[in-house]
Formats: sequence, C-alpha cells, structure tokens
Amino acid sequence: MFQFNFNVEGSDAKENTESQNEMVKAEKKWLKALGHTVTNRHLNALSEENLVEEVTIGQTVLRYLSMSSAVGRLKSEASTDILPLVTDNTDLVPAVYEGGLKIWECTWDLLEYLESSSNDLKGCRVLELGCGAGLPAIYAMLHGAHITLQDYNEEVINYVAIPNVLLNSTDISVLEDGNPETFGETIQEVTSKSCYYSGDWGELDKLFASKMETDHKFDLILTSETIYNQECHEKLLTLMTNNLKKDGKILLAAKTYYFGVGGGIQQFCDLIKEKGHLNIETVYTHEEGVRREIIELTFKAK
Repeated sequence: MFQFNFNVEGSDAKENTESQNEMVKAEKKWLKALGHTVTNRHLNALSEENLVEEVTIGQTVLRYLSMSSAVGRLKSEASTDILPLVTDNTDLVPAVYEGGLKIWECTWDLLEYLESSSNDLKGCRVLELGCGAGLPAIYAMLHGAHITLQDYNEEVINYVAIPNVLLNSTDISVLEDGNPETFGETIQEVTSKSCYYSGDWGELDKLFASKMETDHKFDLILTSETIYNQECHEKLLTLMTNNLKKDGKILLAAKTYYFGVGGGIQQFCDLIKEKGHLNIETVYTHEEGVRREIIELTFKAK
C-alpha cells in the first residue's frame, strides 16, 4: 500500500512505490456501482453541531462541511475499511480509498474557471466524477443545473457530498430546527435536482447504460485530480465519452504529472488521441509549484 503525494521521490523510493503498486494491483477488487438517495439520516447529521466552512467564487457563496467534521461523524457512526486509512492520513489506496475526504488543489482551479468562463449552466445536466466534496457540481447547481455526483467510496457520498448539497439547498437554521415536515420538503427539493453514485467507473458506465436514454446524457462533465492512476484512464475516458451529449463538453482539471504514481495530463491526452473521438484544448494553466492544467474535451465533427 502507498500514500499519495506530489513530491519528487528518489530512485529508491520510486522503486519501492512501484513495487507497492504492483502488490496492490494484484490484490485489487474494484467496488461495484451503487446509487444513493438523500434520507433523514443525512439531514439529522447536519442538525447536529458541525463545522461549516464557506468560500466565495465570484458572487457565488459555497458552504461545505469541514473534512474534520465529516471524518469525525464517519468514525462515530460507521464501520468501514477506509477508517484506518483516514486515521493514518493516507491519501489513497487504489480500489480501497481514492482520496475523496480531502479537497485537492485542482478543485479550486475548476471553480475559478467555471466562474470566469461563459458557460450558461441553467437547465444543464452536469456530472462530476470523483467528486469528493462536490464543490464544482454544487456551483453548477446554484447556477441552475441538475447535478449527478459520483465518488469511488460510498462513505464520501454519504458523509461529504450529500451533506454539502444539503448545506447549499436550504437555510442552515432550517436544518438545525429538525422539523420532520421541513425535512421532507428539503429531501424532495434536493432529490429533484441531484443524483448520487459510488463505485468503479467501469461499473458505473454499465449502470448508466442500463438506465439512460440519449436524452439523459450530460451537457457538462466535470472531474478534477482523477487521472493519477494510469490503470484507470481508459475506463474514465470510456465513461465520459459514452455519457456526454454530442454537443456537450468535458472539463478535466489535473496536475501535469503525478510524481510517484505515474499518471498525468500528457498520458491521458495520449489515450484521447489514440481513441480519436475528442478534441483537446488547454483552457487553463497554473505554473507555480507543480504545474496544473484544465483541458476541455469536445466531440470531433463527423
């Protein structure tokens, strides 16, 4: 097993990481895809004492549960394989825990780009893959989109993503009040504008194929910090390509290279070029420290 980091490693450390990666690869069993619904349990959790943080993107205020509060609730309520990893501050273990209990740098890049771009999100169907806290999708929701959030771990969906959507869908005082009638109205409202899934991307693609017609595909697919593992590139690309409307777009935010792991923008773009279905345009770069980029993907004209 290994911890995820962005530091350049020495050759010994690199060899050790590669050996660990091979060990993990042999052991991996990817989680099946599951749908999740908003329930009173999510609302009851928010009616308790939690640390809620805010960030303002342009004129849009986003509220989100602090990760310390989310992890505290997870520890007190759930028995799960990821708890020891979270306690040990492990960033990820492939096929077990994929880093959703942390807000990564490219999330902020994607939010700033959404604010600065001319995308009209009203009425759009938006999918965020590897959502973690789900802030880019929630930004889209606050601008009129219907959102679908996916993270590998169901714990991230239930203890982070759904609570964050709730925090941005109703007044916090209403949540603290604990009124069952109000809870029912809130659940109905949130359910009308959001959907939730966990599990492996390959399995999610199969689940979508069994449920969706063409008119249920997505206008915009968002994903950030999801291409660190080259083994998952093809199923991520296939999922996005299969579920994007013909005139839709994908915004992918990532580091140019993930040291010690092997993935990055160039490797993913090489795969896109090999498949030949999508145009690639770099729409954002951040040069300080480890280089970060946002690429926009659209279908090629036939």
